[in-house]
Amino acid sequence: MDSYSNFREFYEKVLRSDLEEIDRERRKVRRQVLIILAFAAPALVLEIVLIPGGTSFPKAVPIILTSLTAMILLGIYGRSFRSEYKTRIISRVAAFADEGLTYSPDGFIPKEEFVRSRLFLHSCDQYSGEDHFKGKIGKTEIEFSEVTAKYLSKTGPGSKQKEDYYVYFRGLFIIADFNKNFKTHTVVLPDRAEKLLGKFGQSLQSFTGGRGELVRLEDPRFEKEFCVYGEDQVEARYILTPSLMERILAFKNKWNKDIYLSFLDSRVCIAISMYKNLFELRPFKPAADYAFLAESLRFLTLLIEVVDDLNLNTRIWTRE
Repeated sequence: MDSYSNFREFYEKVLRSDLEEIDRERRKVRRQVLIILAFAAPALVLEIVLIPGGTSFPKAVPIILTSLTAMILLGIYGRSFRSEYKTRIISRVAAFADEGLTYSPDGFIPKEEFVRSRLFLHSCDQYSGEDHFKGKIGKTEIEFSEVTAKYLSKTGPGSKQKEDYYVYFRGLFIIADFNKNFKTHTVVLPDRAEKLLGKFGQSLQSFTGGRGELVRLEDPRFEKEFCVYGEDQVEARYILTPSLMERILAFKNKWNKDIYLSFLDSRVCIAISMYKNLFELRPFKPAADYAFLAESLRFLTLLIEVVDDLNLNTRIWTRE
């Protein structure tokens, strides 16, 4: 944590002047946005009313072109100050949270790492992300970012076939060193089947989807919340000690979200399902909003605390 006694002091001494400068830029952008909308809206109305239908000239073309132009200009103006906000403000908030943490606004966990975790069985046909943080917390290397993964669905026959992309995961993806050496793959997934279907749901858990065998554990509270699959029953239990299961339950309660964990190559991957877009400056809200920035720090602190939450810095199993 930074040498400042608290974040409020850091905000006032280090961030506020830059935030007020960004706010002045934001107000300029807002005026430009309003001007674009003031021209675009009447233009659309006139095109709809004045362009005759039933002619060889497609009535929809100018309407679509006007709409697209307005949207592109809005996006360009919006990105200009959002990028500056992340580079100048969020990077320093990250350093305040932990001086070893680096931040890349446009970076994200690579698709290959996301797929290799085998947390999700859908094909990853479209993948994107942002807000990549990386550093060393104590003895533990950690990185995390927001990611969105989609699969392609094709419906309909032949030339009438339609293609649509569907989001199957959006949220935070974390990769960290684990404090034990292991050779096989173990995954921990939310147990929706048992919650919804009871005993019948337990039987459905046996369908592993290529993740190995269903691993039964002796903690009934953990079994109620999660189902575990692994390539080696003994190694899965070596990883998921009673202490770690207790910590995972507490971690889930802390976030109050769907939590997925994958143990592979002596690392742990954690996916936290979340549709909230973090660390984004809001275009029609003040940049110099202390409460909003404090909320960003709170989320960042929660992510850093995963190291302590799962006791990843402990090295009593010879892993350094």
